[in-house]
Amino acid sequence: MIEPESNPPSAILFTHYGEDWIRGSERCLLDLLSHLDKDKFTALLWCNQPSMANEAKKLGIKVYCCEFPLLLGWSAPRFNIRAFLGLIRQAIALIDKHQITLIHANSAAPCQWLNFAARKRHIPLIAHLHSFYQLRDRLTLGLYQVPLLIGINYYVINDLKNDKMPNSRMQVIANGIDTQKLLAQKRLNLRAALDIDVGDFVLATVGSLILRKGVDLIIAALAQLTAAKNCPVDLLIIGSGEQENNLKQQIKELDLQQRITLLGEQKNIHGILRGTVDLFISAAREEAFGLVLAEASLAGIAVVAPAVGGISNVVIDGHSGILVPPEDVNALSAAIEKLYLNPLLSNAMGKAGRQHVLENLTIEKNCQHFEHLYEQLLSFPAAQRPGNKNWSLRLSFNSAWRRLTNKRVTYDE
Repeated sequence: MIEPESNPPSAILFTHYGEDWIRGSERCLLDLLSHLDKDKFTALLWCNQPSMANEAKKLGIKVYCCEFPLLLGWSAPRFNIRAFLGLIRQAIALIDKHQITLIHANSAAPCQWLNFAARKRHIPLIAHLHSFYQLRDRLTLGLYQVPLLIGINYYVINDLKNDKMPNSRMQVIANGIDTQKLLAQKRLNLRAALDIDVGDFVLATVGSLILRKGVDLIIAALAQLTAAKNCPVDLLIIGSGEQENNLKQQIKELDLQQRITLLGEQKNIHGILRGTVDLFISAAREEAFGLVLAEASLAGIAVVAPAVGGISNVVIDGHSGILVPPEDVNALSAAIEKLYLNPLLSNAMGKAGRQHVLENLTIEKNCQHFEHLYEQLLSFPAAQRPGNKNWSLRLSFNSAWRRLTNKRVTYDE
């Protein structure tokens, strides 16, 4: 009996634009690439980050890496038409060379030129949005012309919805974390090495040491707890960034050197969380999702975080943690004190958070959603794919343009 021939894997071009680091959106893409069904899909990556390129190559992914100059971007050159046209030509060449059937833009920026290339070759384009984009960027990056937008939650696509982007051209797929890889990290207890007293309540925060992450607010909250409340609380700060010296100065001025340790960048973060930490804390001034919050919940510890951005999709207030008003040091210290005084509640929240992550925020679930989406898009005739109607593109664009210029724009239905 002759076995029927199986269809060859569909080639997908993934693109990513960003700084030369591996953080939230980069990690999400790398995890997706590593879990993608190789029998169904062949991945190709085109990016502007050497760090991202190197990590993808370790996964056996074919990578192209070059500069991505943006038209009307935030940094020079801001209007390099020749480079822009060159990127369109490169995109078309990659599509033709590798017989690309679908493009997945892991950030909005490449959509500037991918819109043209995808339409030229009549293949689906999706933009995977990991953050909120202000109106200027939504216009200049061509988001209103992208056939299908995937947000990590409703927060990041809410303004596009307000701009009358049709619901048929927007979906939400939550981020997922690689739970098996994280749980494989060796549990690491740093209490003795850091000379932390037995019985002390250990907090941890993880992330770039930048103003947006609000580590200064956590330090201020700790000062309140150790002074007015006399709580035996210690803080581990994991990460690095431009605010590091300012934070060190703040710690010194508040005489908290014995209570706060800056650990810098760490590879075994999840092991540290599971083996050392009683409570995870964030005071981010803005956060689209918060992968580290999901990772902390997976570690089985309660979370205190601000009610900003998409955090409420990761931390369920009163169930897996406590959400507080943003930039409210008093509320932050009160939430920490509450969980310090009630270890049963803290443990219950930790268990609930772990269950929430395992049920809703795994990379397997994330990958399953994307694979199903790819199959759907590739099964449609070109004329039926999202975004094929010119009027729907103009509708969203014109709504945004009116908001920007306060001018009335007309269009043919």
